[in-house]
Amino acid sequence: MRHVHLLLVLLLAAHVEAVEPVHVAVAANFRSTLAALNPDFESRTGYTVRLTSASTGILYSQIVHGAPFDLFLAADARAPRKLAQAGHGETFCYARGSLVLVGGSLDQLADPTLSVAIANPETAPYGEAARQVLSRKEFAAGESRRLIRANNVAQAYQIWHVGGAPLALVARALARGATPIPNDWHMPLEQHAILLDRGRPREAVLAYSEWLRSDRVRTLITESGYDPCP
Repeated sequence: MRHVHLLLVLLLAAHVEAVEPVHVAVAANFRSTLAALNPDFESRTGYTVRLTSASTGILYSQIVHGAPFDLFLAADARAPRKLAQAGHGETFCYARGSLVLVGGSLDQLADPTLSVAIANPETAPYGEAARQVLSRKEFAAGESRRLIRANNVAQAYQIWHVGGAPLALVARALARGATPIPNDWHMPLEQHAILLDRGRPREAVLAYSEWLRSDRVRTLITESGYDPCP
């Protein structure tokens, strides 16, 4: 009887491994891109992927406090590196982002009558990059502007899109064709991922991590408005 019980436990464990999806925490700027890419992985492997999206800072905090994610795709390099230094997994670069202005021209950032939507600089790397742009001396005349801080960069774009602000500084991938911001106006937006220890033993998670780093996915990411990693 004991052997039968052990066999049932092993079969149940194998079943859980087979059906449990890959749980991915992804920064808001990259969610739509990843959601568009994932069907390729799912059709090739039969595994499923579940996404949780928020700003990088919020996701980082959730992971530190035990959130059950297998991978974390951040909007910067700092958060994954901090997790790796604390022994939570290994990191790799998956994309390089850039910032654009939607709604107008760069000189309008000096107009104090025009409000600007940005991601929260305290939790979102794209928000911190936007703050660095707005703090440049050529835009000092606009310091009294109304600054609308969204939870993340996707929400900042949405605020602009529905007319909540005439201008917004957002990720290029969210607004192709918008006014580009010179990369040397703000910190690098090199985006890193971390394969977390929770997911490392699982075949599905390892397969997903390898797929993310494949030449095919790199090409698709570039086509989505990002630059390749160095």
